[in-house]
Amino acid sequence: MNRTLLATAICAGLFAAGSAYAQTPAPQSTQDQTTTEQSSSPSAKKEEKKKTLQAITVTGSLIPQAQIETANPVITITTNDMVKKGYTTIYDALRAQPLSTGAVQDSTFSAGFTPNAQTISLLGLSPDFTLFLIDGRPMADFPLLYNGSANFTDLANIPMSMVDHIDILPGNQSSIYGSSAIAGVVNIVLKKRMEGYDLSYRAGGYSQGGGQNQRLSFSGGYNTDKLHLMYAVQADDQHPIFGFNRDLTASTQSAPNPTSRNPFTVAVHWQATSHGNSYQNPNVDAPGVGCSAMSGLFNGSTILAYRPNRGDGHYCGSYIAPGYATLLNQKRDINGYAHFSYDLSNNAQLYGQFLYAVQKQRFYAGPSYNWWAPDGGNYIVNNNTGTFDFYERIFSPEEIGGILANSHYDLDTMYTGNFGVRGNFGDTDWNYDAYIARSDNKVYDKWLHPLTDKVNAFFENKFLGPELGTYYGYGIYAPNNAAFFQPFTPADYRGFSDLVRSTSHTYTQNANLQITNSDLFSLPAGSVGFAGVLQYGDQYWSNPIDPRLAAGDFWGYTGTSGLGKRNNYAVATEFRVPIFKMFTADLSARYDHYSDDGATSNSKPTYKLGLEFRPFDTLLLRANYATAFRAPDMAYVFQGPSGFYSSATDYYKCDKYEPTTALPDCTWYSYQYKGTQRGNPDVKPITAKSWGYGVVWSPTNKLTLKADYYNIKISNEVSPLSVNTLLLDEAQCRLGQLSLSSPTCVDALNRVTRTAVNTNPQFSENITNITVGPINVSSERVDGIVASGDWTVDAGRWGDFTFSARYNVTLNHTYQQYPGDPNHDLLHEPQWSSEFKTVANGSVTWDIGKWSTTLLAQRYGATPNYAAQVYGWGGGTGAYAHAGTVPPWITYNGSVTYHVTPDITTKLIVNNITDKMPPTDRTWVGWPYYNQFNYDPWGRTIWVELDLHFGAGKG
Repeated sequence: MNRTLLATAICAGLFAAGSAYAQTPAPQSTQDQTTTEQSSSPSAKKEEKKKTLQAITVTGSLIPQAQIETANPVITITTNDMVKKGYTTIYDALRAQPLSTGAVQDSTFSAGFTPNAQTISLLGLSPDFTLFLIDGRPMADFPLLYNGSANFTDLANIPMSMVDHIDILPGNQSSIYGSSAIAGVVNIVLKKRMEGYDLSYRAGGYSQGGGQNQRLSFSGGYNTDKLHLMYAVQADDQHPIFGFNRDLTASTQSAPNPTSRNPFTVAVHWQATSHGNSYQNPNVDAPGVGCSAMSGLFNGSTILAYRPNRGDGHYCGSYIAPGYATLLNQKRDINGYAHFSYDLSNNAQLYGQFLYAVQKQRFYAGPSYNWWAPDGGNYIVNNNTGTFDFYERIFSPEEIGGILANSHYDLDTMYTGNFGVRGNFGDTDWNYDAYIARSDNKVYDKWLHPLTDKVNAFFENKFLGPELGTYYGYGIYAPNNAAFFQPFTPADYRGFSDLVRSTSHTYTQNANLQITNSDLFSLPAGSVGFAGVLQYGDQYWSNPIDPRLAAGDFWGYTGTSGLGKRNNYAVATEFRVPIFKMFTADLSARYDHYSDDGATSNSKPTYKLGLEFRPFDTLLLRANYATAFRAPDMAYVFQGPSGFYSSATDYYKCDKYEPTTALPDCTWYSYQYKGTQRGNPDVKPITAKSWGYGVVWSPTNKLTLKADYYNIKISNEVSPLSVNTLLLDEAQCRLGQLSLSSPTCVDALNRVTRTAVNTNPQFSENITNITVGPINVSSERVDGIVASGDWTVDAGRWGDFTFSARYNVTLNHTYQQYPGDPNHDLLHEPQWSSEFKTVANGSVTWDIGKWSTTLLAQRYGATPNYAAQVYGWGGGTGAYAHAGTVPPWITYNGSVTYHVTPDITTKLIVNNITDKMPPTDRTWVGWPYYNQFNYDPWGRTIWVELDLHFGAGKG
């Protein structure tokens, strides 16, 4: 552990300061926020205790207690903080937290597997290593698979207006919450009670265009002596942002790297030669016509284009074609929420809540994913010339019927709810909470796509002609090249296309009984607290695919599928023991058992020890040690076999057959391959250990400083293989750079199969299949420091100033893919990770009279550029000779609030005040020319909001 860095973090907090006093209670997470005390008893002693301790339940513990700051380093974000700091959604707020250091796929990556979902990566670990809760109950997995391989939780459909606050607790928490709590826990706490009614309307958009959005929310409350009811509804409407809405992504001419400024291919015909692909000039193929017949495509931007190192090099292309992909989804959603509690007696309370969300989204991966080539993307034998020829045709918006004509349409419905009874047993200190909970997520997805037989027949009739035979498996045709360079109509497109449809579904549900006693028995230093939990439930995942997709009826597409169900039960206990007046220990343990439907069973015990030392009322020294696990992912067990098509760089053929050609100009730079992915019923739980220590200092109720060290070690990790990494490994093995007997080479050569050697490089050693699947082989370790400071200054007639700062630095992050392989340093080996080593933010809020204004600065540390991610430090040639980093990314948010009256409030909120684009990367050779997994290109966002409160409530 780097003690100098820890000391620096603590000292830095002295200048950043805070308003959260270490002894001040916060809203509890599992009960009504206003019902923070335990059920009363007649004794005077218990009445006094109730008045002074204000016992609450905090995230990371089951036992109600007086202290908010415990051995668990919880980070709390209130909804008011989120709004003031310019965050528009729960996802935005969580993604901006310094603990969210990892790169993730979200809606900016419309070509991914889940562009309709949003998630975060705590501590640079996989998103599925974080357990997401709503009021302490687990959320259902998103039905579709993250990166096509793993279950995860979607944060896109949680309405901000219904959230009270969010707790983030890093480190192993399985002994309290069960599976998946390896990187930590995110507990989203909803509002429970209100008086009167609130009506809010927000509208805004982006300075550079696109993405106009509005939000309308209404909430109300009804209260009597026994009944407390809250209800709310929120509706959102968001327009899409396309690549052409941003200068950076509007055109290939915007590419920072000059080698990437060639027009995007719209139609190309090339011949295979021993020297590589030789483009055939459209003016020769179609005399007197060339590309002129296609000049109206892509908004009139299609021209005769030229690419070097491709023989004649001419083709029909467009500079602006890539910009037709969405960078921000079109989205409409409506959410409803209700919570109630009813006092059955002095010792029993009935309660329940229900959150329901419906979300419609549209997104388009762009023309790069909407194209055709003969025989599924293969060469043909040209009977007219006796050559091996290749034809590629990209479909334009004018031909398919509009920009979003074949976009994905997703309908996502989600609900989560619980119903139970809680109270205490008579006049004792024993309290109970018995409830059932269920979380459910269903996604209906459809999109228009060409059918294999129909699109092949269309182009055969249009220009290719009938198949005249085969030569070594390659079709023989006599194509009419002039007809190839002709546009077609939307009616033609609809004629050879059909809708791909699927409905995927997940749920998790359980019944729980929780018993607590905050005064089990007394020790000289105080009362011993106890909690016990019994839980039984099940989990379901269904991810079918359109049967025609599985049969290969849609051109160039296949899909993932899976179905499974499993039961689980758990028993847990926790003791909070005051060993000395200043020293308290918290020990928890849990046993989980999973029984997979038709597969194997897995069991795992976990435990946690937390220590708190308070030498003074204002100082807390804390430490913790814990174990955790993640039950085998539903997809890891029940998936497939599922085929898929994708494109990747064939590093082996580029290095062997074109060793002097720069990678982006290599013939096999973007090579389409067929892959197979399947589940593994023998996958075992992933296990982890974590430990940490820290300090909290609150000399006054207006100043709080914190610093904590965390260390997490993960074993038995499932490795969802990266195809890019697999092909890099395979190339090194085949080229003799790695030993063929090494574990990496043995595995890589089994997974990547190729055709035999041929004298023509175009047909030599082509990839026939890449097989990927889950296996428990990897290990990972991460450690770092998280620090914060909050300080409120009373400036008299000048109002109050609140200063806040948050900082995280990852000290080490290593990953070992296979036993015996080297440990890869993810902070210094850019081929393996582009995560942020440091993330920090700081804000100042000025409250004076009716006005409140906040300015937030957000800083993301430097990350490796594209050249470094491909070749590592110092590798590569040409454009890739400049491996290095892109500079830190710094943005500013702000808000101004004016209270017109106590019941009328107006707000101006600005995100990314300086309209900052992602850091320039002059080595990035492919659209959109920046790292989509780390940054967004949305720029400045401006909202205005009007909030109205009316009615005094009842009761």
